Amino acid sequence: MTARRSLVLGVLLVMLLGCGCGYRLRGSGSLGAGLTTIAIVPFANETYENHLESYLYDALVDEFSRSRNLQLVSVKNADVLVKGCIKAVENYAISYSPDDKTYEYRVLLRLDAEVAETRGGEILWRRTGMHEVEEYKTSNEPLTVDRRKQAALQQLCRILAENIHDGLFTDF
Repeated sequence: MTARRSLVLGVLLVMLLGCGCGYRLRGSGSLGAGLTTIAIVPFANETYENHLESYLYDALVDEFSRSRNLQLVSVKNADVLVKGCIKAVENYAISYSPDDKTYEYRVLLRLDAEVAETRGGEILWRRTGMHEVEEYKTSNEPLTVDRRKQAALQQLCRILAENIHDGLFTDF
């Protein structure tokens, strides 16, 4: 009797731990009945950094296409719109060489994003001040430094696009 009781308690404990771990499939939620299509509106860019709105737009399209929770369509055919504004890019040195030259930079990208229904304009999800940081090394070649900075900005856009997507489906 004690062995059987221990076995039953063990199975119940495993089931309770498995159910209560908080694990969810990434972006597996839904937005509600009738909301099946989404469009990405290019974000406004309030910075002096060129190409950011294109990097972010491409990253958002990739992220929402990959998830397949909603069908990606044009703005005029969408139930839901993703839109926002790139608010700031901050670039600053974080390490120096022994001769006091900059060795590495950190770039921060901050934006506001929202997802709203096209009919009625109800805001389904909104985040202000979203930000991420990325580091990149400097070089004696200015073009190399610029390429590295652009690569860091593209990576930041990919991360923020993922955060927008996941926030929409997990915070909903």
